[in-house]
Amino acid sequence: MYVTKMKLVNALIVLVLFTNFSCSDNDENDSENAITEDEAVMLVASSLEEESGGSIETIIQLTIDVEITVETNEVCGETFDDGIAYDYDKNGISASYTGDWSYQIQCDESNLPSSATYSYEKALTASTARVSSSGTSKLSGTLEGLNPDVESFYLAGVYRGDYTQQLVVSEKSVTSNLVLNIESLVIDKSTDSITSGEASFTLSGTSNGASFSYTGTISFKADGSAEVIIDGHTHIILS
Repeated sequence: MYVTKMKLVNALIVLVLFTNFSCSDNDENDSENAITEDEAVMLVASSLEEESGGSIETIIQLTIDVEITVETNEVCGETFDDGIAYDYDKNGISASYTGDWSYQIQCDESNLPSSATYSYEKALTASTARVSSSGTSKLSGTLEGLNPDVESFYLAGVYRGDYTQQLVVSEKSVTSNLVLNIESLVIDKSTDSITSGEASFTLSGTSNGASFSYTGTISFKADGSAEVIIDGHTHIILS
């Protein structure tokens, strides 16, 4: 009986030591491998950047395409589908994507175009000085302001991006999911540029086996920048 108790005690001691060592080891790995807040902002920015084929570039191209369609077609109640493609290789940035988008035009009581429901999906690869990415994204929502007398478009929707990324400076490998709820983007028709807008986001994923999750808000500015706020900290990015 005494021998059996001693064996049990020894086994428990080994288990406790092993458990403490394992937890400490995992905590250390989490600390070393999970992305920082600044790196989270970098990943959000990379999903938006216009030159690297992010969502801003696709949104601008969508509004231009809708505007041309409204000007040249009988559109009320009609659905329009098209393939989309993008290639860019300048200033240390290379990016390309292919995909499809679709939109349906709604008209007002005077039979004038007023709004559209839209969606797109695309597959993208991009490389910049900070992040290399590959993955897929999609966006769906509504586009208001189609009447030619209105000076701006007003776009709302939900963006979802799933990417595999490599952070250049820290050399971290990241798998990320970004969900972006766009309340309204105001896009000037004369310049095809965003003048204001608000969105909220959730960024989650893993980095070398360590998990992360960040939530925040984005305020788009007329000068092409945006404020990303996480935990009360404001970060300025350029789209």
